Amino acid sequence: MPESQDANTPQKAYPAGLGRRLGAMLYDSLLIIALFFLTGFIWVSMSGDVATGLEFQLTLLVEVIAFFAYCWGKQGETLGMRAWKIRVLNGDGGLPNMRQIALRLLIAPASLACFGLGYAWLFLGKDKQTWHDRISDTYVVHLPEPASS
Repeated sequence: MPESQDANTPQKAYPAGLGRRLGAMLYDSLLIIALFFLTGFIWVSMSGDVATGLEFQLTLLVEVIAFFAYCWGKQGETLGMRAWKIRVLNGDGGLPNMRQIALRLLIAPASLACFGLGYAWLFLGKDKQTWHDRISDTYVVHLPEPASS
């Protein structure tokens, strides 16, 4: 299990549980829905027609991929993950690289689509890794509040 490498001081990180992960997913889904509404509004304003079709769907998919890739690559967390105090780290405790992020983005939908079995997998190991964590060699960790002095 990696330790988080903060800009100031390293913090002890613990494996994030399913509840925190689902909470962060809920927060992030609300952000993504808002982004989709904005995209639809812009799409309709520019085209003057209903926002449907393959082009529109691909645009939404690219937005989701860009959202997670940017957030995980830049700071290891999305806004939802920050609210729930969890972060994605690689095995060394640093930020995941683009290969790891791409693997997470490819496998995470399968983890959920198999009746959540890929997420339930975190109950089977000491590091609490899901399918996409294991395949991408990443960890989702809980960063507890620093002790106040």
